[in-house]
Parts: sequence; structure tokens; C-alpha cells
Amino acid sequence: MVQKIFIEFQKVLKNRTIDIICRGILIEDVSVLNKFYQKEMIGKACREGCPNYGKKWSCPPFSKPYYELLNGYDRIVLISLSTDMDGYLDIKNKYTAIKAANVTLKNIVEKIAREVETEMDGYALLSGSCRCCRPCACKNHQKCKHPDKMRYSIEAAYLNVKDMCRDLLGFELLWYEKKVLPKYTSAVSLVFFNGEFEKESLLKIVKSVVDK
Repeated sequence: MVQKIFIEFQKVLKNRTIDIICRGILIEDVSVLNKFYQKEMIGKACREGCPNYGKKWSCPPFSKPYYELLNGYDRIVLISLSTDMDGYLDIKNKYTAIKAANVTLKNIVEKIAREVETEMDGYALLSGSCRCCRPCACKNHQKCKHPDKMRYSIEAAYLNVKDMCRDLLGFELLWYEKKVLPKYTSAVSLVFFNGEFEKESLLKIVKSVVDK
């Protein structure tokens, strides 16, 4: 059985109020992820284009494929948050604007994912590299200081998040390219879990996080 959610809400920040669209899907068969596993392509993209490659324990080549993280989990919930960049037009520097929007969305979607993880005794894949420690101990050739809290991103688990959003959530991820702002920006997380988890429970968690 598949359950979907789509809600719109406002988030009041210190210097602005933004509109956010939350999309989510609960799927009772984790094997749906097999078609999105692209280790060779994603590993190459990280190696050639990401400054975090080899410098964070949460990033390739140190990250693990998603199937090594399942540990018996057989269900997933995929969550995305999107906001229109019109809410950041007052920021003249476009890169600063997209960075500000992304930081906000990543913080919110990570809190949602970790709440779901805790409630369902699951395991979360977050949006972007781990931000538990700055800098990551990996840069100093030290062991991870918080292995219990460190989480990989969806991409670091070698899952194509763009295709997942298109096929499972029905929308396209847009990117900041060539100093041009996209119409909207998004942050995405995924949680593996077992047991019953209804969309009403997910909506309750989303609301509790947003209202804080």
C-alpha cells in the first residue's frame, strides 16, 4: 500500500516568512529503491564535482550503499520540502539567496526525518552531508566523533534523488546553475522503518516541527 501527503504551510523566520510545500510518500516495499541505485554514476559525480569527496565520513568514498543500511527495514517514507525563490528576492546575491533557502529547508526536513526515525526506530538518510561536527573529524584523519548520530545523504547512499522525486513524488528537482535562480528549491530526506506508520502520524510530525 502507498500513502501520499501534500500540504502547504508558512514558516516564520527571523527576517522573512516563506511558503513551503511538503510532499511525502509512505511505501510498504523497500525494493522500490532498487531502480534508483546508481553507484557508478553517483560515485563519479561526487568524485569529480563535490568538495566534500573524501573529506567527510558521511560522503563517498566512505559512505555505504543503501542496501547495507537496511538492517531488516522493509518500508520507507520519502519527504521533500520546497519553497519558491520569490521569497528571497530581497537578497541581491543570488548564490547567497539559494544558500539561505537551502539551509532553512535542510534544517526542517532533517528534523522531520529524525523525528520519524526516533518514533519508528528507523534509520534516516538526510539532505546533504552530515553537519554534526564542523569540521568533520575525517579532515584531520580522525575517527567519526558521533557515529551514532552521523547519517548519510540519499545521494551518498548512491540513490538517484532526482529520479526518486520525479517518479515517486511527481515533481522535478531544480538546481542553481550559471548564476540563475531556479523557480523553487527543495530538500529531501528518506527514512527506513518497520511496522505501521500512517500518513496522519507523518503530518503530525511535520506540523510539530514547523510550529517550533
